[in-house]
Amino acid sequence: MENYMWHVALEPGTTKLQDVIIAKIAIAEYDTLCLLLGSRHLVGKQYGDEKGGYVLLHAAEYKRPYPSVMVWRFRRVGEEKFIEDMRQEDAWILEHIWRNWLMPEETDEEYVPPKQFLVMERG
Repeated sequence: MENYMWHVALEPGTTKLQDVIIAKIAIAEYDTLCLLLGSRHLVGKQYGDEKGGYVLLHAAEYKRPYPSVMVWRFRRVGEEKFIEDMRQEDAWILEHIWRNWLMPEETDEEYVPPKQFLVMERG
């Protein structure tokens, strides 16, 4: 099942977030995700609590700071996890991703949010 995810990266040569790309893709489409992240191997980590949260995916060849991250929302029902569409109210996660994934551990830079969200449709 496909869900809307967000692709988050920095503007080249800056510490500012570029426009967030919104695309509908299944988290299980491993080959496509590898292609989009420019990787042969992916690493996923969860951020959240017992009710749900986010799955953050990046190329395994890199260490922090990562060149880009894909993020999906999930909710937990009992022992099962269900991927859901990212929503505008999830925008708070962008600063967390910027600070903890896209930037070096030690930085004095100030967070600059993206200018816009762009929807990418597959044909």
